[in-house]
Amino acid sequence: MRDAAADEELLRSYLAWKRRYLTRSGAGGSVRVRMPDEGNKSSSEGVAYGMLLSAYLDDRPTFDGLWAYARLHRNARGLMAWEISRSGEVLDENAATDADQDVAFALLVADAKWGGYGGDARALIGALLEHTVEDRTFLLKPGDVWGGSEVTNPSYFAPAYYRVFARYTGDARWQSVLDASYQMLDRVAEKHGVKTGLQPDWASASGDSAAAAPDPGFHYGYNATRVPWRLAKDAAWNCEPRARRHLARLNAFFREVGAENIRDGYTLRGSPIGRWHNASFVAPAAAGAVVSSDSAFFRSMWEETVKLREGGYYSDSLRLLALLFASGRMPPPPLPRHGEDGNG
Repeated sequence: MRDAAADEELLRSYLAWKRRYLTRSGAGGSVRVRMPDEGNKSSSEGVAYGMLLSAYLDDRPTFDGLWAYARLHRNARGLMAWEISRSGEVLDENAATDADQDVAFALLVADAKWGGYGGDARALIGALLEHTVEDRTFLLKPGDVWGGSEVTNPSYFAPAYYRVFARYTGDARWQSVLDASYQMLDRVAEKHGVKTGLQPDWASASGDSAAAAPDPGFHYGYNATRVPWRLAKDAAWNCEPRARRHLARLNAFFREVGAENIRDGYTLRGSPIGRWHNASFVAPAAAGAVVSSDSAFFRSMWEETVKLREGGYYSDSLRLLALLFASGRMPPPPLPRHGEDGNG
């Protein structure tokens, strides 16, 4: 949806998000995204979200500040430490895969716009393939030192990125990661949620609950809520039928619930288990509604997302990312093919 009102809301929300969550305090001369509800610490996730937003919204100073902070906190495997205190102390040096994927993709967007980031992007994509993809199965691990077939996180699956990574690097293994991601989503849907399309926060490769999950609850929660946003990019950018099939179920489910009635948690069969109505759950579902043929449903999801301001770091960040995508301001980067002039 490209119109002046949508652009105005997106830019107003971005400026408010920057005022609320960006800081130089404790950032070692760079810029970080603070999490006020968690003692003002930072996470790789927040930095990654900020890099995506600033790259797409042509805010190079913010992008460079966040990228500098990410580089300050890289671990021995070339990925960003997951948690950093408000003063810059690393609380957990291990990586969260979703964040480094978003950082890598943001670098590619930045390289297409401004140049100079291609080498960093290739190095990070290589580190992701080496450390966050399970050998032989090509299933995405949730971190660089744990997980795989015994436990993974469906909301980390970013198939639209994997197409771009494959094209940019010339490494066809990313296509195998893409296929393994859809196979996993299909197994969950076939066993547990075929009518709703809802995915769990954590699952095993078999499509069932994972005993090793950080949160053993096998439901659509604060992790899984990002699945529609991730799938919508592959559906919109690439017309991927597997993404569209999952989103058709999700859109039918949320259309029946109604935008104003969405709660923060569901069983995979669609029974509500959450109490609150917030942008963490409405906004990613609105991103998924972009590919719905029901324009009234999409409009209702967009309008509800616009209403849900000032919900905290996570909610506000997902809201802004959904507004970016649903407003038509988040296309795939125009990348050169491997072997062409694309070194940045």
